Amino acid sequence: MHTFSIIIPHYEIPKLLQRCLDSIPDVPEVQVIVVDDNSSEQKVDFEHFPGLNRKNTLCIFDKKGGGAGHARNVGLKHADGKWLVFSDADDFFTKDAFQILDGHKNDPYDIILFKADSVDSDTYAPSDRHLQHDEAIDKAQMGSITAKEAVLTMPVPWCKMFRRDYIQRKGILFDEVFAANDVMFVTKATCWTNDEAVTTSPEVLYVITTRQNSLFDGYRKDPKNYLCRLEVQMRRNKFIDKYPYPKRPIIVQVLRALKFGPKTFCKAFALGIKHRALFSGTSSIFKKLFTTIS
Repeated sequence: MHTFSIIIPHYEIPKLLQRCLDSIPDVPEVQVIVVDDNSSEQKVDFEHFPGLNRKNTLCIFDKKGGGAGHARNVGLKHADGKWLVFSDADDFFTKDAFQILDGHKNDPYDIILFKADSVDSDTYAPSDRHLQHDEAIDKAQMGSITAKEAVLTMPVPWCKMFRRDYIQRKGILFDEVFAANDVMFVTKATCWTNDEAVTTSPEVLYVITTRQNSLFDGYRKDPKNYLCRLEVQMRRNKFIDKYPYPKRPIIVQVLRALKFGPKTFCKAFALGIKHRALFSGTSSIFKKLFTTIS
């Protein structure tokens, strides 16, 4: 049994995957699981696939083409570490990351949230993708929000340690959808544990990258990506109905679909009607307005 299991979904970016792997020590305590999501042989040299030459890395070549959520679920089946740690193939860990992780390996929590940095993937120029994430940790450290609220500010799997036996016991899996596969995984994992089982750390563990044509970048350009994320958000709002956490205002997201044209807007509106979620989270708008006025 390993101490850490690092799960990395991969699709057609082998050079960036190699960069990610280079930031992870090849040591017996760290199990690395790379799940390739049916990459094309024209874009990936499978005979020299990143990770094949590492002693403690398992490379799985999945042919389903089920997306990052499916790849992460495949990785979960093979993970045997005490702690689960997730990375995207185009991101990487800080030079002190595994000293930081090792310092928390005996902590009593189910979820530990760490800070991040962010850069442009090509130029390494500073980016702002980590700011909201880190600001939430600062607030939790000062006591103005809870650790759970900090985790739910950006429900993404990176920059976190998850206790594997907790995730397995609860049967928490990633959604196998086109985009936002991680939202419900993180939301369920956070809501289903005790308040004292979640904590934050000011240590910087991970570097998020900004990259053209990434799935994250597609949120702004691809209507399919946008609509998928919108539907996931509707399901998330419904799930947290019974928990004391703020919902996202769906009507705002529906209106933003206009930027893709009337056809996408009509689809977004229809999704809101279908899920009876069109006005879900509206109270948060008035709460924010009231706070601003006060």
